[in-house]
Amino acid sequence: MSNCSDDFPTTDVFYDDISGDTVLIVFLVLACVLAVACLAIYIEELFFIRNHYANGDSRAWKIGVLLGLYPAICIFSLIALLVPTSSVLMALVASCYLSFSIYIFIMMTIECYGGPDKMVETLADDKVNLNTPPCCCCMCCILKPITLTRKSLKIIEGLAMQVMFVRPLLLVIAAVMWTDGRYNNEISADEPYVYLNVVSAVSTLLSMYGLIVIFRASRVHLKHYHLRLKFVPLQLAILFVNLQRTIFSLLADRDIPECKGTRGSRVRGDSIHNGLLVVEMFLFCLLARKGYRTETPDSDERIDNCSTSYTNEIGSTQIDNYGSNSNQTV
Repeated sequence: MSNCSDDFPTTDVFYDDISGDTVLIVFLVLACVLAVACLAIYIEELFFIRNHYANGDSRAWKIGVLLGLYPAICIFSLIALLVPTSSVLMALVASCYLSFSIYIFIMMTIECYGGPDKMVETLADDKVNLNTPPCCCCMCCILKPITLTRKSLKIIEGLAMQVMFVRPLLLVIAAVMWTDGRYNNEISADEPYVYLNVVSAVSTLLSMYGLIVIFRASRVHLKHYHLRLKFVPLQLAILFVNLQRTIFSLLADRDIPECKGTRGSRVRGDSIHNGLLVVEMFLFCLLARKGYRTETPDSDERIDNCSTSYTNEIGSTQIDNYGSNSNQTV
């Protein structure tokens, strides 16, 4: 492989190239340690879930999915770091998991009310603010606060959940083009990379917008579920996974970081991105663990009839309150 190439190196070329880079080798070892620690924390969380939720309780697998997001992305990023040619594939898998986690989080939030009808009823006297970041924070004159209806809730849900289909589809297209040598991380009007990333960015922003609207409308009524502690690490994961990669792609157009050995700016930027994700997901894993292991509120603090099942509408089992009977919740 030629020097300063933007093609991802195979493992034999990569490890031969970094054999004299002590700092990078130490960082790779540290990344492995953090990934193993993140996985160990998740396994401990699974035992906690098993001990505090009855068999067949649908809350358990949903919480397991959300808590598993951070070790999963951590491990995917580590694999992309150790095997550079797997970077596009690992980004595809991580994006699919992240998109599914957004869907699960919204389902769980609505279930806390007892279903969409109960949510609309609970928020009937409130005005839902649509003037929120990241899309509409400067549109206060156009987007007025609304009274939530079943129709408007469906629209907001759709905005948040469309990313579950759009981003994986885009990354499948990108992966196919990459295997054919037609997907280059270059900012140019002739490159499909630009258009795929624009659509991906718009989809991600719309999803975050819908997610934030639902969260802001619920943060008072569901305060006793510690919704903020559950929402913040998910929001940060969305931001860092998507925004960070875009930033390094833009920097690579200006040869930042500089070429080193066979690794061009884009390859090194992708490696730094994945290395940072390992560290960030470990920290978000700790934050999410705190959010899902806080004490449950007293029964008189909960929303009335919160045990009404929303998932019955989609064929799931009945869901109780999100607080466990042991006065703890994950």
